[in-house]
Amino acid sequence: MSKPVSSEQSLNYKWDVCLSNMFVQSTVGLGIGIISSAIMFRRAAWPVWGGLGFGLGKAYADCNAKLRTFPSIHQELQSNKTEEKK
Repeated sequence: MSKPVSSEQSLNYKWDVCLSNMFVQSTVGLGIGIISSAIMFRRAAWPVWGGLGFGLGKAYADCNAKLRTFPSIHQELQSNKTEEKK
């Protein structure tokens, strides 16, 4: 059986995933904005900022969804219910 993970470690892991996800998605959005600005919009600045904004917004939505889930509590409740039935 695996060693139980504390809630502090679980939260730290989720924050690490959120921050790395934010970095990657904002970089991808920025890159797409730069490429589209150079190719289609004659070097305008708004596609760059728009791409960065989309990347940050997507990262925020993913992080919000990840931090609002509580799988450890749900699993604990499920295991308690199965033990009570036995």
